[in-house]
Amino acid sequence: MSIRLQVLLDEEELREVKTLAEQEKITVSAWVRRAIQHEKKERPGTTARKKLQVINSFAKYDFPTGDYKDIAAEIDSGYFKEPLS
Repeated sequence: MSIRLQVLLDEEELREVKTLAEQEKITVSAWVRRAIQHEKKERPGTTARKKLQVINSFAKYDFPTGDYKDIAAEIDSGYFKEPLS
């Protein structure tokens, strides 16, 4: 179901939007809808919120941490040991 939305622009803003839409061979309505979708995706608050959710989801685990080179050396040292018989 579509709902009509009225947006008030001054003449210069409307001229710019029309020009941009014409350059892409789409309607002004399609251009505005796409701009809204883009803004929803790129909103800093949304991105930051998602990043914090990911960090918090991993914070509950107790993984070993440290300098990458040190951890990689520890892992590699295990590969060079004699196999268990």
